[in-house]
Amino acid sequence: MVTGITVSNLTKGFGSTTVVDGLDLEVEQGEILVLLGPSGCGKTTTLRCLAGLETPSEGSIRFDGTPVFDDGTRVNVPINKRNIGMVFQSYALWPHMTVRQNIAYPLKVRRMKKAIAEGWVERAADMVHCGNLLDRYPAQLSGGQQQRIALARGLVSQPSVVLLDEPLSNLDAKLRDQVRTEIRELHQQLRFTAVLVTHDQEEALALGDRVAIMKDGRIEQLDTPEALFLAPATEYVAGFVGMSNRLEWTRSDGTWAGPAGLRVPVPVLGVDGDRAVSLIRPDDLTLHPAKPGAADDALLLDATLVTAEYGGRHVDVTLTLGDASRLHARTGTGASEAWIRTLQPGAPVAVSVPHRSLHSYRG
Repeated sequence: MVTGITVSNLTKGFGSTTVVDGLDLEVEQGEILVLLGPSGCGKTTTLRCLAGLETPSEGSIRFDGTPVFDDGTRVNVPINKRNIGMVFQSYALWPHMTVRQNIAYPLKVRRMKKAIAEGWVERAADMVHCGNLLDRYPAQLSGGQQQRIALARGLVSQPSVVLLDEPLSNLDAKLRDQVRTEIRELHQQLRFTAVLVTHDQEEALALGDRVAIMKDGRIEQLDTPEALFLAPATEYVAGFVGMSNRLEWTRSDGTWAGPAGLRVPVPVLGVDGDRAVSLIRPDDLTLHPAKPGAADDALLLDATLVTAEYGGRHVDVTLTLGDASRLHARTGTGASEAWIRTLQPGAPVAVSVPHRSLHSYRG
């Protein structure tokens, strides 16, 4: 049976450092909720509190309305009684056990002998396309196979909640994409409730029904992947979902003054106060061999080429704007962009950015 998760005022500290700070969170039944953020933001500690691997300092955690931790009533259900499945970054397979024994381990711990007899282990292995590996040992498996086995072990007991801690980070790029797709397919079939921790925004957007971006032990924004990508609520979120270009502005003489002599009307940024910042995605910059005519709906910038790195289907371009500001652009590799790869470092380049591509916040 799928379950929802309710986290209220969850706080966890180590010594004088607060890692999770009064966190409130609702995970809906049958969804994958992704905790996204850099190292040290509190996402893994939150997951470990949900699992029972860490004891929170304050707050409560409920699975389907039933408390598994509550500091007020002193409830702290041990990990083996929380009916969870865990998938670890490091696979954490028992090296002396066969694949069959590894997958069966949660059933043995829960004394689910009938489930073993009814073939739950074999079905779990088949779900992750590893039914032919049941008699091998972990050392005989590739990294991708080991992670699939870890996933099967996490799902075999049909847990109420599945917790995934950076499950793809140890895989190479091709395997990462394959296993990511398999996790999504399994979720579509089984509709388990899951919390997944990652620092990879592409992984978060692909797997999450909703994504919570964390900062300093708190949630900065919780929304659907589409809403986070298109309308980040804060500068921190915008930077984390790929808006790597940052322009600083100061209000002056009824306009916003930016780097290298840039000026835009106040309404363009839609920000109050005397200072503002705009964040821009690299693929929202268009490069021109010569500066185009002025446009009412776009910024026009004079820049200097630093590098142009060929990436197969795209070119990553680094530019300087004025004396210090750097811009990063991503262009195509078609005939219309071929001129970019002929440029030498130090060459002048014109850049245009539609006003609609500026995501602006108070500075």
